[in-house]
Amino acid sequence: MKRLAALGLLILSFVACTDSDDYLFNGQPVQDIKVSATISKSFDVDAVKAKSDTVQPGDSLIFLTTVYPSKSIRNKQYYWTIDGNSFASEYSFKKSIETPGEHKVAFVFVDFFGDTLSDTLSITVASPPSIDTEHFIPANKTQNIAADTAVNFAWNLYDPDSLWDIYSHFILMDNEKNVLVDTILNQAYFTYLKGLSPLQKYTWTVTAYNEFNQKSNEVLLSSFYTNGLNGENAISGTITTSTEFGTFEFKVSLLDQAHDTIKTLTTSKLHDVDFAIKPLSEGDYRIVVSVNQESDFTAQSIPFHLGANQILELDTIVLNDDIPPRISTFRNRDTINIIDTLRFFIEDLGGDIPTSKIHIFYENDYLYDFKLSNDTLYVPFTKEAAMQSWSYKPITVVVFDASYNRSKRTFYLRPNATFPEVFSE
Repeated sequence: MKRLAALGLLILSFVACTDSDDYLFNGQPVQDIKVSATISKSFDVDAVKAKSDTVQPGDSLIFLTTVYPSKSIRNKQYYWTIDGNSFASEYSFKKSIETPGEHKVAFVFVDFFGDTLSDTLSITVASPPSIDTEHFIPANKTQNIAADTAVNFAWNLYDPDSLWDIYSHFILMDNEKNVLVDTILNQAYFTYLKGLSPLQKYTWTVTAYNEFNQKSNEVLLSSFYTNGLNGENAISGTITTSTEFGTFEFKVSLLDQAHDTIKTLTTSKLHDVDFAIKPLSEGDYRIVVSVNQESDFTAQSIPFHLGANQILELDTIVLNDDIPPRISTFRNRDTINIIDTLRFFIEDLGGDIPTSKIHIFYENDYLYDFKLSNDTLYVPFTKEAAMQSWSYKPITVVVFDASYNRSKRTFYLRPNATFPEVFSE
C-alpha cells in the first residue's frame, strides 16, 4: 500500500509541474496553399503575363507558375494538362502549341495531404487569314473600265484553319490619293455604284482579318484605268531622283513626232511626284523630264505610242545626278594662308549636303570642328603646329553629295615662318 501511495504522489507531482496549455487544441487556421498559372512571351521582368491569349501555331509561349506560400512546400505531385491530356511536368517551361483551336491549359498541384489545387489558362491558336494576290477582278492595270457604270470587285480569301470568320478591309482611292471607299466587309466582293471620272487611274487594296483581328501577311494592291470620251487617251507616271532626300520641282514637256512642244507642266515640289497628261489623241509622242531649275540632274527623254482608249503608265522616271560636288577656295587656289578660320566653297546642284557627308583632314588628323553655311565651309584652325611652320602642310576636304558622288581635294597651307625662325635658339 505504501508503494501505491508513493506512486500516486509521484504522478500527481508530474502533472502539477507540466505546462498543460501546450496540449490544448489551437483553433487558429492553417495557412492556405494557393497556385496561380500565367503565360507570357518573354522572360523579361516587365513582360506581360496573362490568363488568356490568342497566338499563332508554333509561337513560343512561356508557362509560369506561382505557389503560395512557397514552391518548397511538401507535395505529392504537380503537372500540366492541355484539354485534359498530359502537357508538362515542370513548374515553368517554354513550349508551343501547334493545333489550331481553343485550348484549356491547367496547372495541377497535389499537396502532401492529397488535396488538389489547380489554375486554368485559355489559349486560342489561330492562323492569320490568307488572300490571293494573283486572281481577282478587275485584274491589275485593266484599261478602259467604263467610268459611268458600276464597277465590280471580287477576290479570294482563305482560312488555313477552316475554323474562323474572315473579314475584308477594302479601300478605293483615286490618283490623287483621295479615299472614295474605306469599309469592312464580311464577303469577298464589292460593287461601286457612284460612277468614276474618265481617263483616271484608281487604286484599290484589300487586307484580310479573322475574328481575332489577326491580319493577313499579304495585301492585295491593284489599279485600273477608266476610259476616255470619244476614244481619248492619256499618259501618266512618277518622277523621282537618285538622291535619298531632298525635294524638287520637275518640268514635264510633251513633244509630237516633229519634236514640237505640245504641252508643258510643272509639278509640285516633292521627292517623288506623280503626273498625268490628258486628253491625248492616238499617236506617237515624246516626253522630256527635268528638274525645273539649274541642277546636276540629267534630263530624261522618253518616246512612246498611245493606242485608242489607253492610259499609258510609264515606269518610274529617275533623274540621276552623276556630277560630284565642286570644292574650291577664294580664287580657286591650291595654296592658302594660315588664318584663324579657313574657308572653302562647296558647290553642288543635286540637293543639300549635310555636315555628316563632309570630312576634313589636317595631315593625318581628323578635324571635327567645322560649319557649313549655304555653300561656304568654315573650318576654325587652331593647330599649334601650324602657327609657326616653315613647310607646307596639307589639308584635305572630302565631300559626298545626296547621290553619293564623292569629291576629294587637297590644299596646302603656306609656310608662315622660315627654317631659322622655327629652329633658332
